[in-house]
Amino acid sequence: MLVDVHAHLSYEKFDEDIENVLERFDGIVISNGTHVEDNRKVIALAKKYDKIRVALGVYPSHVLEMTDKEIERELKFIEDYKPIALGEVGLDGTYENMEKQIKWFKEFIRMSNFLNIPLIVHTRKAEKEVIDVLEECRARKVVLHCFNGNMKLVQRAEKLGYYFSVPVIITYLEHFKELVKNVSITRLLTETDAPYLSNMKGERNEPKNVMITLKEIAKVKGLDEKEVENSVYMNYQKLF
Repeated sequence: MLVDVHAHLSYEKFDEDIENVLERFDGIVISNGTHVEDNRKVIALAKKYDKIRVALGVYPSHVLEMTDKEIERELKFIEDYKPIALGEVGLDGTYENMEKQIKWFKEFIRMSNFLNIPLIVHTRKAEKEVIDVLEECRARKVVLHCFNGNMKLVQRAEKLGYYFSVPVIITYLEHFKELVKNVSITRLLTETDAPYLSNMKGERNEPKNVMITLKEIAKVKGLDEKEVENSVYMNYQKLF
């Protein structure tokens, strides 16, 4: 079975044809929430479509837009709902106020450990900071989404027991081929970040494209495509 552990099916680019998108995908997709309204939309979609699983979170930019009270209320809502994962959460070096980002990222890690569910982690231009905080807080279940850190950080994260979700852009970015080459197949998952990160310029990404990633992983690892598909699904079952 195919697995897309990181997509945003709640975004308006899917409003017109979500049913067709899901018909084209034979598998499970975790739709990640990014803010209060988006989290509610993800929940509504999952109630309607069996293939969708719920991850709830607050994206770094939205953390910075919200008051502490607003974030506290959303954290309580998420904790009470008990989604399959917490996402999309993390740190982003392109935004200011890293101190506030870290404060609330630590709260998501605490919740992840308390509920015993994975974190789906955003790390843009803050890869080392993310690993440092995860290690400090003894995060137990971690998926590093579209991880762009150097191979030393990749190896460190793997030793800590974290997983890596590999995007479709592995087709043209050498970094992700190198990551797949260096990381055990037992630590790899597939993602699209749909509607983003398509490997075709100007095209909307969608869950069915995890097959593209599976083919590339098989090529890099010298494995059969079905073997990779089964391994990724086993990793998903073990973690989620």
